[in-house]
Amino acid sequence: MSFEKKLKTIIKEEGYSQARFAREIGISTSAVEKYISGKQEPAGGIMLKIVNHERFKKYTLWLMTGDVNPEMGQISPAFSTQEQCGLITGEEGSQKKA
Repeated sequence: MSFEKKLKTIIKEEGYSQARFAREIGISTSAVEKYISGKQEPAGGIMLKIVNHERFKKYTLWLMTGDVNPEMGQISPAFSTQEQCGLITGEEGSQKKA
């Protein structure tokens, strides 16, 4: 799974626009656009802003590794959102739910 699609999925799952996400994190909208398009990867400091933000830290493990740990509060966005953002196909989502 690509970082850019994961970031897009998190933004969509939370119901944020790219501009609102940028404001919440304290970065420019153009930087978010570059990350989502895959034109640029965020530096370590930006990653820390994302994963330490109260609203987004629940996705840290998934964003960084693709894994989840619900017992530790580490989740992934809903399968339907992941499918909409092109991370998984409908078939993959059905298999993971089972």
